[in-house]
Amino acid sequence: MRRTKALLPHPDGSGRTLVRVAMETLLEAGLAPLIVVLGHAHREIAPELRSLPVRPVNNPAHRRGMLSSLQVGIRALAAERQIFWAVVAPLDQPFLSAALIRRLVATATEPRHPPAGVVPATPAMARTGTWGLPVVLRRRLFPEVLELSATRAAETGGRDRGAGRVLARHRPDLLVVPASERELLDLDDWDSYEKARQSHRTTAGDA
Repeated sequence: MRRTKALLPHPDGSGRTLVRVAMETLLEAGLAPLIVVLGHAHREIAPELRSLPVRPVNNPAHRRGMLSSLQVGIRALAAERQIFWAVVAPLDQPFLSAALIRRLVATATEPRHPPAGVVPATPAMARTGTWGLPVVLRRRLFPEVLELSATRAAETGGRDRGAGRVLARHRPDLLVVPASERELLDLDDWDSYEKARQSHRTTAGDA
């Protein structure tokens, strides 16, 4: 991304950073405690969090990949006995809404027999049996996440799917919440970032 992704200006032109908007969205959804796993450039990112009710946790092994950060976050939550669910969310979904997060959490917690997890899916994802982030994990899956070992990039299409491997084991016990392409848009490279900025300008202009 040419620079630290977390500190990129949000595509909405507000001047807020991606990490700031991500935290504000999760807080608006009512999530607490909110664990923020930092690794690369943690000293530069930390000031963005100081005025927010979040708990930064550093991942000294961040070079091992996304799974190591997921495990740091889950370990921090597992230490608290009153935590029964975890919402796993990235910071690079600029148009993720608090409303979608609330729908995911409600779907997880309202049934008499709670699912193993809840995942969002666009219509295209639903047709192929795949899903996106954020995901909601039931506490009984925490040990499986912590026991995962990193896989070779060749086995995972160049990226470690992290919690996806655990969720795949429990596919029959997952619930799916519909989501839009815009809500699940993620910024994987500079082209996607520029497209997100253009998309927001177009949407704002049509409003």
